Amino acid sequence: MSGNRVVQGSIAIRWWPIVLCALSVLMDGYDAQMLAMAIPLMAKEFGVAPTAFAPAASASLAGMAIGALFLSPLADRFGRRPLLIVSLLLFGAPTLLAMSSSGPFEMMLWRLLAGCGLGATVPVTIGISAEFAPAGRRVSIATIAASGFAIGASSAGLITPLLAAHWGWRGMFAYGGIVPLVIAALVVRGVPDSRPASAAAVRVRARTPAGAPRLGLIFAAGTWRRTVLLWLLNALNLFANYGVASWLPTLLVQNGWSLPDASRVMAVLSIGAVTGSIYVSRCVDRGRIVLGFGGAYLVATLALALCATNPGEFWVWAGLLVMYGFGAIGTSLTHAPLATILYDEEARSTGVGWANGFGRAGSLFGPLGLAWLMNQQLPPTQVLAVLIVPMLACAACVLLLVWVLRAENSAAAPARALGAATAPEVESAR
Repeated sequence: MSGNRVVQGSIAIRWWPIVLCALSVLMDGYDAQMLAMAIPLMAKEFGVAPTAFAPAASASLAGMAIGALFLSPLADRFGRRPLLIVSLLLFGAPTLLAMSSSGPFEMMLWRLLAGCGLGATVPVTIGISAEFAPAGRRVSIATIAASGFAIGASSAGLITPLLAAHWGWRGMFAYGGIVPLVIAALVVRGVPDSRPASAAAVRVRARTPAGAPRLGLIFAAGTWRRTVLLWLLNALNLFANYGVASWLPTLLVQNGWSLPDASRVMAVLSIGAVTGSIYVSRCVDRGRIVLGFGGAYLVATLALALCATNPGEFWVWAGLLVMYGFGAIGTSLTHAPLATILYDEEARSTGVGWANGFGRAGSLFGPLGLAWLMNQQLPPTQVLAVLIVPMLACAACVLLLVWVLRAENSAAAPARALGAATAPEVESAR
């Protein structure tokens, strides 16, 4: 058996493709924070209010939705490596070209294009990572790659002040554009190409009407409920996360912080995010979805409630942001790996991509929603407290998803006894 897959009965895993996937997702995390760090500097240079760049922030998310919805499913047809290379190029080149922007409108256009590349990158990397993982560790291994987002976001908090000190906001964009192009070159030789196994294709098509598009696979009988709930879960979670990513530095500055201090405290989000993603993924691999996701969302809710009290100390804020990262970002890093066990191999990139795309579509309202609240002259801490609502809604979606999975598995038991093909079975959720 080739080294591209885990050897049956062993835990040997080919790590280099997973590392390249994690680096690709890392740049997604850097990009999310980089724009937030650059907005105060761009607003000062162009003589506009920071909220003038809200369309640019949302355009990036709109592009991510387009890429996830319409580009990433092509990986199920043409292979994952070609799509990963194209998406990295589509992300890196517009980010470099954004350095020539002369105002918010041009920045919005470049961010839209770059977002299309980013939107396709994440689902494809998750699909590649899941392919090289044994079934019992698929969520955990895919989450390792997805955790690159948190590391990239953390690195932005440390790197962008240095880049800004020497080259201004354009230095941030130069770094964010060059690195994806380098990763794309490494992917050419470092990631084996792959297509869905024919056996998986036969199983899925057996349950799907002839001629049905790949999107139909994730809405086939027995899967459409989990698809809808996964989409809602992504949309609500990313609404909150991208609202925080886009405006937290600005909110902290409005609350009396210096921009360098606001950038540095943002870096601690990754500590909680990585820890949270590991905790949630291990719970999911053991079938304890409620304990993993539900518990994490409650931690994020508590953190936001305490932020509303406006603690003054740097280290208190740092601790609360670690809690938020654990609960809100840690869970979001596990959504795509969760999707890999909800869909068969032929529909995996489509399922992950559309879940991610719907989440991105919901997330674009995060920067706009928080900008609207800021324009209403709400105190910064109260703006953050509003995000308690989507966190609680996420917890409700998890409870419904577990109920649906239990109902589907109970209904599928007679079919399994007769040897019929059924939807991917998920371990009983607790």
